[in-house]
Amino acid sequence: MLYRLGGNYALSMYAAGLAVECMLRAFKLRREVSFDEKHDLRRLFRGSGILNIDPATLRRSDLADDQVHSYVRALQHAVNDVFILWANDYRFASEKRLRAHVFRLSTGQKRAKGDILKASCQRLLGAAQTFIQKGLTLWTLSSGS
Repeated sequence: MLYRLGGNYALSMYAAGLAVECMLRAFKLRREVSFDEKHDLRRLFRGSGILNIDPATLRRSDLADDQVHSYVRALQHAVNDVFILWANDYRFASEKRLRAHVFRLSTGQKRAKGDILKASCQRLLGAAQTFIQKGLTLWTLSSGS
């Protein structure tokens, strides 16, 4: 919504990554109550155990074996994009600083045409949305609901 209403890319990117962080914390809280990862998504991802879900759990949602594999791959891909494009300090970032940061991230890669910050924001929002949707499904299935 922030993205569509005002093109506030820095705040949109921060909120998207924060949503992923919150979901990872929820999964981790099911396993243990420690809070030692700070805002390190890689450590939170490992601590959450989100990818340690038994494939049989996903099959309960009527997914075939190849769909289960695709589901997990899509989840991993989304997390990788979030890892690359998000940092907790974005909450303090100006659009100018964030634009320079994503420009540096893209050095040596094929760059999106147009506004690199807008393209990075779209990529991060898509990845966060994929992660949240798939995470909600895993949460529901692993809760037995």
